[in-house]
Amino acid sequence: MTTTESDTPPPTEPATPTNEPASPQASSLVKPVAFGLVGAGIGLTLGLVLGLAVIPTIGNLAGGVISAAQPSPITTAVETCGVETNQWIDVGDAGQSLSMQSLGEESSGAEFEDVFCVLDELNTPDSALSLIRNTRALDGRQSADWNGFSASWGYHPDDGLDIVIDVARG
Repeated sequence: MTTTESDTPPPTEPATPTNEPASPQASSLVKPVAFGLVGAGIGLTLGLVLGLAVIPTIGNLAGGVISAAQPSPITTAVETCGVETNQWIDVGDAGQSLSMQSLGEESSGAEFEDVFCVLDELNTPDSALSLIRNTRALDGRQSADWNGFSASWGYHPDDGLDIVIDVARG
């Protein structure tokens, strides 16, 4: 058998290594994938920083503004009893404290009904109200705490009841 030219495969060129990638698609994917990974890393880092530090700080500031806009329980109690203009019932410290002075035999002051109205509005427990009503001059300064309030008072028949109430500081 003889071989003809048509049966002979064409000569092949020798394979020489080149620096070109095997497929043009592989090189076009490397940059977007790398860019995406870097972007995801930056986004994750920013998300953690914002989530753990910045947003809670903003929330605390906003909460302070919101709570400052609401009247304190002391201010609300005084307004509910209609004694906010009584010179013997004094709200202080932006609604965080209250000083009340009642009538005495020798001194001016607020009516007992007004003082006890405010105490009732502050949900003063019966035990504390009983202590306040039964305090004598010989007992000296007394105190009680309830529902986030701290009170101290003294009584003398000549001077009346002197009571100071503070919002308890945690």
